Amino acid sequence: MDIRELLRKLIYARLFKRLKGYGANIILSRGGVVHRPEELELGNNVAIARNFHISARSMKIGNNVFIGPNFVAECDDHVFDRVGVTIFSVGEIRNIAPIIIEDDVWIGANVTLLKGVTVSEGCIIGAGSVVTKTMPPYSICFGVPCRPVKLRFKAFDLGEHLKKVESKLSIADVIARWNQSGLEH
Repeated sequence: MDIRELLRKLIYARLFKRLKGYGANIILSRGGVVHRPEELELGNNVAIARNFHISARSMKIGNNVFIGPNFVAECDDHVFDRVGVTIFSVGEIRNIAPIIIEDDVWIGANVTLLKGVTVSEGCIIGAGSVVTKTMPPYSICFGVPCRPVKLRFKAFDLGEHLKKVESKLSIADVIARWNQSGLEH
């Protein structure tokens, strides 16, 4: 580890809301920026590749999460419907909603997460996707806008996986959330 990497870790460790086991496999690559790091909660085993932009407003990233390069997370957006107020004048007037990335998630390169979404446990988000709504657990999702396309596991294999990773979810929970999203199993 070079001196710049060490300094970055020390600075983030002081700024982030909670770094559970910081240094226990937390990798924040070069070229990234975190706005309001005190509002970002990180779990263990989190790796975020280069050139990320996180605009944290009560954002949470769980355990065992891989995030590809050029990742964008925006927990807020401008209020744009004020009569008589130009877009330029809107400034810091924002609509805010947290982003949650649960455990065991892989997010590909060039993905954008917008305010109020949850990337549920076990999800894979394909490269180039724009996530505008919550994605169901253990699903493979992609597109603009992002949508669940297929399941990561068959039901039997999912049960084994949930046991081995000591998930808090039951098979019934996952299947119910798949059904809500329209995924067939």
